Amino acid sequence: MSVVQHKKVELTELFYDLVYVYAISQVTSLIHHVHHGIVEPYAFFTFFIGLIIFINSWMVQTVFTNRFGSNSLTNILFMFAQMICLLISSTAVTEDWSSDFTLFILPVAFISFILLLQYVAEYFKTDNQADKQFIRQFFYILGIRSAVLFLAVWLPYQIGLLVAAAGIIFTWLLPSILTAPTKRMMHEGVTPLSFPHLIERLSLLVIITFGEMLIGIAPYFTRGRLSLDSFLIFLIVTNLFMIYIVEIDHLIDVNTSGVSGNGAIYYHYPILFGLSLVTVSLGFLGNQEADSGFALLMLYLGILLLLGALFLHGAYNKKTHRFNRSFYLSNFGLLVCGFVVSLFFLNSAHVLVMIAFLTTMLIMILFVRFNLKRLSPVN
Repeated sequence: MSVVQHKKVELTELFYDLVYVYAISQVTSLIHHVHHGIVEPYAFFTFFIGLIIFINSWMVQTVFTNRFGSNSLTNILFMFAQMICLLISSTAVTEDWSSDFTLFILPVAFISFILLLQYVAEYFKTDNQADKQFIRQFFYILGIRSAVLFLAVWLPYQIGLLVAAAGIIFTWLLPSILTAPTKRMMHEGVTPLSFPHLIERLSLLVIITFGEMLIGIAPYFTRGRLSLDSFLIFLIVTNLFMIYIVEIDHLIDVNTSGVSGNGAIYYHYPILFGLSLVTVSLGFLGNQEADSGFALLMLYLGILLLLGALFLHGAYNKKTHRFNRSFYLSNFGLLVCGFVVSLFFLNSAHVLVMIAFLTTMLIMILFVRFNLKRLSPVN
């Protein structure tokens, strides 16, 4: 089996990420508003579907760039075309999609079609039969998705939304089925996935999402709201960032070969969902209109999604850095204790922030300690 060389992340890829950060922030804004103290279920549904749409488009482009993409003018133009469509779609994200549904879905359908054209162009460009077999799988994925989304545009809003949601979820799960036999295909000569490049691209998107979280907590640092809670909320964000970085930057073996990368891709969905929930919940803790119990539930659910996804990444960890049962129990135990204790102080936002800070700090210490204990003396 050939050794996968590290693929450089191009500046055009980072430029491409910027518009997706805006798109994710727009979708997250759907759950920023409360009615009777909580976020309505419909808002969560649209948030869930919108986030899957945008992140999945980013993932498909990233997989293409990882395996076949070069910093050629053709690939750059394909990316720029997607960015234009994404900007149009993002601006149509509102609390009520009924009026702007077409303006949201139609550009997304074109993004899927552009991605399909990109794979078609590569299909006719390559002479590698194994690559052609691999690319044909994306013909099904992107072809079905494009057709469903274009169909949804012409249907009444209520029906169109359900059709689009069903098509998106189906094609979102399809890669885990169609692209699963990657190890066998690599032996047959398919272009191997660059795992270091994939992890770097995923981590860069998450880091930029943390940047959006910092923007979300910035109001706590205004003259009228600056307090001890402001610094504690900032430290909650930095604790979560350190937890993520320890796993992704120190525990994972990026030099592993023969992996499909599907796991790392799918595991990052709950990470991005979790960070979005944390961003919104931190804003709710200082909002008198939001129910404190609901804000607390969103906060700890977001942290749970982050932790759970990072533990799933443990399958990619270095052999010396595999998680053990006591580590799982310690982290989840701290999270549960933090949540339960907080239930007794729902009337005090300051105490809730303090408990969340202590909980995330202790979990962060566990991750750092876990890594340091397994470093060799040479390091």
